[in-house]
This record gives sequence, C-alpha cells and structure tokens, in this order.
Amino acid sequence: MKKGMNKVLLLALVTAMIVGALAGCGSSVPTNEKESADTSQEGKTYNGADISEHVDLRMYLLGERTPDFDEVYDEINKILEDKLNCSVSVDFLTWGEHDKKYSLLFSSQEDFDLIFTASSWGHYEQTVALGGFYPMTEEFVKTYASGIWEVVPEVAWSQAKINDAPYMVPNYQKEHSQDVFAVRKDLMEKYDINDITSWDELRKFYLACADDGIYAANGAPFYQYFQDKGLSTTGGAPKGGELILYNCQDQDDLSFTYLLDWDGFEEYCKEAKELADAGCWSADTLNSNDDRQTGLLTGRTAGMMWNMDSCWKYAKEANAEHPDWNVTLCDPVSSQPKKVSSYINNGMAINVNSKNPERAMMVLNEFYTNPQIQDLTMLGIEGKHWEAAGDNQYKIIDDSTYGIDSNCNWGWKNENIFRTEYVEERTALDAVRDTMKESFLSNEKEEHIYDGFNFDSSNVTTQMAAVEAAVGNYYDPLINGLQEDVEGSIEKMKAALESAGIRDIIAEMEKQASEYAAKKQGN
Repeated sequence: MKKGMNKVLLLALVTAMIVGALAGCGSSVPTNEKESADTSQEGKTYNGADISEHVDLRMYLLGERTPDFDEVYDEINKILEDKLNCSVSVDFLTWGEHDKKYSLLFSSQEDFDLIFTASSWGHYEQTVALGGFYPMTEEFVKTYASGIWEVVPEVAWSQAKINDAPYMVPNYQKEHSQDVFAVRKDLMEKYDINDITSWDELRKFYLACADDGIYAANGAPFYQYFQDKGLSTTGGAPKGGELILYNCQDQDDLSFTYLLDWDGFEEYCKEAKELADAGCWSADTLNSNDDRQTGLLTGRTAGMMWNMDSCWKYAKEANAEHPDWNVTLCDPVSSQPKKVSSYINNGMAINVNSKNPERAMMVLNEFYTNPQIQDLTMLGIEGKHWEAAGDNQYKIIDDSTYGIDSNCNWGWKNENIFRTEYVEERTALDAVRDTMKESFLSNEKEEHIYDGFNFDSSNVTTQMAAVEAAVGNYYDPLINGLQEDVEGSIEKMKAALESAGIRDIIAEMEKQASEYAAKKQGN
C-alpha cells in the first residue's frame, strides 16, 4: 500500500510540475512563441553565416504603395522568415516628395536598413558624398551575397565605384535611357499629325493640344530638348545631373556644358514659356503630386513621357479603358543614336547606420537571385495577379491592385530570371513597341567615356548643398515656362549659383573627370 501510494504521490508531483510549467508559459504566450522560435533557429546559417537571431529589417522604396502591396510582401516575408530568420517592412517615398525627403532620412539618422537608389536621379552620388551608404566591398558581398557576386557583371561594379568602392548593388538589365512619348493617336489624327519624331513635331503637337483645350502632358519636355542636341545628364552633378551636361554623342568631346553658360538653355526656357502660356500643361504643375501616368489614364493629358516599357504598359491600360483613344508610342528624339543606361540607373543600398548590414545583404541576395521573390516583387501573387506562360513568361490576370513591374522592384531586377510578358492577342500598340525596341537596339550609340563617370561631391559638400538650395527657387519654374521674365530669372539664378559655389563644383568635376578619363584610357 505504501509503495502504491508513493507511485501516486510521484505521479501527482510530476503532473503538478507539468501543469505549473504550462501555466507559467501560458501567462505570456507571445514571449513563449518567440522563445520557441528562437530555440528552433539555434545554429541556423545562411551561406555559412550565423542567422540564429531573428531580426526585423526596414526598407525604403520610391513611388506609391498599391492596394495589394502588403499582401504580396506578407508572402515574401514567409520566404525570408524560413530562409533568413528575418522580415522586411517597407516604407515609400512618393515621386512628389523623394527629392526633398531622401537626404533627410540620413541627416536625421532615421532607423532603417535598405533603400532604393540610382545614379543622379535616385540620389546615389549625393548620398555617398554624405557618407550615408554602407560600402559594398568584394569581401562583404562575397561573404553575405555570393549569388549577387556571381550575377552582377564587373562593369556594373565599376560603374558603381566612388573613391574605388561601390556603395550599391546595381541591377542587371539592359535599358535605354531615352524616354519615349505615349500619346493618344486619335488626337494626332485630329490634328493631322502623322508622327512625332523631333522637337519641332513635339512642339507642334503640344500647341495643337492647347488650341483644343487639352493639356499635352503633365510638364515640360526639357529632357527631350537637350537629348535632341546630343546632351546627357552627368552622374552626381547638381539637380539630379541636369545642371551640368556632357555631349554623349561625341566620344572626342570631354568638356562639360554648364546650363547657365549654354545659350541653348535660354532658348529652351523661352520656348517653354511660349508653350506654358498657350496652356500645353497645367500652370499648377509644380504643385502636383500626380504620378506620371495619372494625366494620361484620367484623360487630363494627351500623353506622358517615360521609358519605353512604362509607356507601353500605361498605353495598354489606357486603351483597355478607352479603345477609341488608340494610344501609341512615339520617339521625339529619333535622330539620335540611343544611349544604353548604366547598370546603376537602378540599384539597392544599405544604410551605413543599419544595425544589421549583414542580414540586409542576405535579403538583397534573395531578392536578386530567388526566382520566387523576383516573381512576387515584379508581378504579385500567382493566380491572383498573373499566371505563368511558357518557360519564363507571364500573362496578366489582374494588375489593378498590385501593378506589374511598378512597385520599385527595379533595384534588384535580374534579367537572368525575371519573366517577360506573353501577349496572346497582339495589338497595333504591341507591334509599335516591338518595332521601336528593335530600332533602339539597332541604333545604340558608341560608348562615351563619361557614360560611366560619377562625380564624387565629398570635397565640395558645402557648395553642393548651397547650389541645391538655390537652384530650386528658379530652375523648375524656368524649365516649365512659369517665369514671366525669362532673361531676368536666368540672371538671378546665375548670380545665386555663383554665390553658392557652382564654379568650385565645376572645377572639382573637371578635375575628377580628367583623372577618370586618364585612368580609363590607361594614361
């Protein structure tokens, strides 16, 4: 009896201990779940690196958050949790605000890990000069992102180098840097305009739209003007590279063109004022936060300027809603051979103050080399937004709530694995796009030595800040034709930039460019 009693007491004691332990765990379920998760990740590695500690990363992208964006990234985070023991939350800087807010993320030392960047227009050189990005050394990339190291070509890393180190992961795709014009063909026919292949024809169409009471586009076509003259933006120059240009069509011309020393700038500003006064675009264009495509899709404008694929995408969308518009594509700079964009026209960087740069690099490796994540970030959820077609193509089911290839996924695009669209019922627009693409590919310009040059402004940071602050008061109103006194405004802008130190910037740029050219030429 005593022996049996001992067994009962022992069983009761063990039961009590188990119940007590469970009760203790139950008092804090989230903590217990985390402890269990942490325990399950003990010894977990990625490419040999320890990832047993869970981390939550934060990433900034450019553009607008689409309705299904968070649902798509929930799926991405399932993959990241499984493979990397981490998650990524995403914030957006809209197109209307990123010029002002991008640098503030770094000056205010905001806590984040990853961010989209691009040469000139995407704040790459300026942020490197401010010490904002983590250096992408060969050892760092090979250790935490060996897949990226195998894919990104040597020329891309070379283009990304500033002071002998790259500070971004460049994307891997071939793009042309010249924009095209998505335009309503029904209006072209109405105005008896067969095609738009030059500045004069573009100007004629803009004025015809104004006479008809419709805006031609959401702003002035300054890029098309200087590209028509053979000029291109310079990587790292003030105002997204626009303030100092170079002749990309003449490989022997190693000079720079400062806008306020160029007669063509004043001529353009006067033409822009003529167009603005006629009503070719809204007088409130500088205060608009609309995306580029908004005017075309809503019928407020007759067209939009952007890269070929984006114009094709939104032209198809406009035609689906309004087939009578018959939106097509035109090349208003058809006389010039096409510049191939550098690989650093889109890329991803790591915040120098990231608490987890190693894990952030691993995440970039997955975004860049994992086909499942490429599909999710570019296309959305399979079966909801798209379906597979052929070996490596896709058909759109419904992109209205996510947006195919329009969620700033360009920083990690990898042409080895991203899908191309399968077009089942080809339209006249598809034929125009294919013909234009073939034309661009067969008419690529020779490489200019400055195509891969990136100005390092770290020796003139004070002057750069002063110039950027001063230029905003005059430049945008001038190129959009919104200054009453063009000559007077240019003189005021010139004086303000001289006072801010533009000549110091030009001198430093010319010095660096000379050294860069000598190095590239082996002198």
